[in-house]
Amino acid sequence: MHVHFKVNRIFAGLAALALAGCSLLAPTPSATQDPALVYTAAAQTIIAQLTQAASTTTQTASTAILPTTLQTEIQPSESPSETPTPASPSPTATVTATLTATVPPTATEPPPPSDPRLVLGDPSFFDTFSSDANWALYEDDHVSFEIDNGQLVMTAFNPDYWEGWMLSWPVISDFYLEMIATPQKCAGLDRYGMMARAQKSDGDYLGYLFGFSCDGHYSLRRWNGSNFVTIVDWTESEFIRKGAGQGNRIGLMADGKKLSLYANGVLLKELSDDIHLSGKFGVFVGSVKTPDFTVLVDEMAYWELP
Repeated sequence: MHVHFKVNRIFAGLAALALAGCSLLAPTPSATQDPALVYTAAAQTIIAQLTQAASTTTQTASTAILPTTLQTEIQPSESPSETPTPASPSPTATVTATLTATVPPTATEPPPPSDPRLVLGDPSFFDTFSSDANWALYEDDHVSFEIDNGQLVMTAFNPDYWEGWMLSWPVISDFYLEMIATPQKCAGLDRYGMMARAQKSDGDYLGYLFGFSCDGHYSLRRWNGSNFVTIVDWTESEFIRKGAGQGNRIGLMADGKKLSLYANGVLLKELSDDIHLSGKFGVFVGSVKTPDFTVLVDEMAYWELP
């Protein structure tokens, strides 16, 4: 995030960005403002917007500014047909299990003859989360990202359809990007995954989100700064391991406008989309059913394509 890619904490502080969807209502403050006042104002904005979201099915957004030089923004919510269940924010995430060994699920059809991870050689970037050097960790009223015991712990506090994400600093174009992740207690469309080719625009980051759900579905969406554009709607796959404690390898290959989606080394779908051709990458988490929905990420890696 094999060649082990390391950066010192000073460089990471300057280069790494932890970002999600941008609020159109809360302007980004200048670096000279009092961080405590900024954070308080942003928190009030979040509360107001969440109150409004409870009475509408349209997508909403909010922005939280941490009291540091790094900006953290919150991903706007989806509004599926299900009715969100309110839940109080939790200040901390409780991890109840460790990451299990990732084994590809049993499939009725044979996998392809080659897994991208096996044929591409050593990765250009490889992170086992022994430190936070490649990430700007944060916590707000909706999500938290922290490193504990050699794992990235992602938690969505409330089953309110909000999705929070965090980006690392490298900018890549053509690549195979993969993460190994294990959801804990979960249900339904509680979701987790990767953001890729994220590009900054008007203070927000736009890009692709490829993710899995607890009940074995996958989707590919594009955040355009105002809402999600569905490229591949939530689709069930026998190659995704379902339920709590089931580790999955989530893989996205981007070669020009060709996008290939993988689950545990098995090709799920190939498609074409050229809206974003390069950008940063990261992770996301969101809850639909489960308060304090937690996902443990064991590895993050990418291979640059020739």
